[in-house]
Amino acid sequence: MMKDLKILMAVLLCAVSAYSCTESTIDDIDFADRRTLILYSAGFNNLSNALLDDIEDICESYVPDGNRRNRDNLFIFSHHIESGYKDRTSPHLIKVYRVGDKIFRDTLVTYPPETSAVSPETLRNVLKYVDDNFKSEEYGLIFSSHASGWLPPNFSLNGTWTASESSASSPQRSIGQDAGTLEEMDAKDFAAALPMKFKYIIFDSCLVGGIEVAYEFKDVTDYLVFSAEEILSDGLVYTDITRRLLQETPSDIIGVAEDFYKHYDSLSGNYRSATISVVDCSQLDGLASVCAEIFSSHKGQIPAINYWDVQPMRRSFQWFYDFRDILDQLGLSESETVKLDEALERCILYKANTEYFFETELETFCGISMYLPSAVKSSAARDYLNEYYRGFKWDKATGYLDAYFL
Repeated sequence: MMKDLKILMAVLLCAVSAYSCTESTIDDIDFADRRTLILYSAGFNNLSNALLDDIEDICESYVPDGNRRNRDNLFIFSHHIESGYKDRTSPHLIKVYRVGDKIFRDTLVTYPPETSAVSPETLRNVLKYVDDNFKSEEYGLIFSSHASGWLPPNFSLNGTWTASESSASSPQRSIGQDAGTLEEMDAKDFAAALPMKFKYIIFDSCLVGGIEVAYEFKDVTDYLVFSAEEILSDGLVYTDITRRLLQETPSDIIGVAEDFYKHYDSLSGNYRSATISVVDCSQLDGLASVCAEIFSSHKGQIPAINYWDVQPMRRSFQWFYDFRDILDQLGLSESETVKLDEALERCILYKANTEYFFETELETFCGISMYLPSAVKSSAARDYLNEYYRGFKWDKATGYLDAYFL
């Protein structure tokens, strides 16, 4: 009987040991995946071929090792056209990894053809799936698609805007564009849809680099990489981006920005056109505090600014002007100038620009843009934009439009 009891105790001890080993797997918090990078490629539009080339560049460069326990992860959400906008395609979420010399692309989720990649619900569901199933210590996001910065969805970038153009009659830009559903994503809805905190968000999208977008995203990411100008269709330097973000420790986001600038600065003609910035989001509240004081002290002066005296991002656009140059037109005191420049220096970790962007000379570039209401020629467009603009956290924190309207 004693012998049988000893055998039973040994069996139970082995069972407990086996259970403990099963629980201490890669899913345990002590063995969480180290870093996860997600490329969100919303290319159901005329950028489709260029964005597909970007994916190939990534898969032919550095790819994380799939055998490592404390491993980095690379995911690609991909939605692109095949034969035309009328033929809806199914978006996919894939996991890319290397085993030995072979690269694997495992399809994790296939979404229905009617799915719009630029729906906040789709964005949230995709990111939540990754967060729920591949818990990581650090997340990074690259968003690639069309964009028009802080502007409302379906708002035209051309200079002849009328009220009828605010309808979804044709795809414009905003942040993301689906040319099949004509859907676009509001910048505020984009930020609100993110289900987890990111170490960095990199926008491979035009005109996102404004203070309005930066401040909207300040609580959902530590760092932002974006352009206040348009981005040519080649986009970021994807041949080296995964090495920068997953092979180097810590992730070299400034290196990503430098690679982008050096690439375009090496080209000629209109192809030599680029701006890029890296923003430390933890410093944006300090900048907002300084600007709130400036706007309060200079009420009524903003409408008098002659937009021809301010550096535009593109002279053909009315909606984006250099942030620092707008404030410089207010005739700041020496102390205001010092506070502003110190706050900007803390926020902008890196900025670079080519001498020209197409036909527009970039004589000054502080790293971010801002809306200048007095530059909008159409009173109907200005009224529409002002109402929309009041919904941004930047306007609420600084009282920008209150100072404009007195």
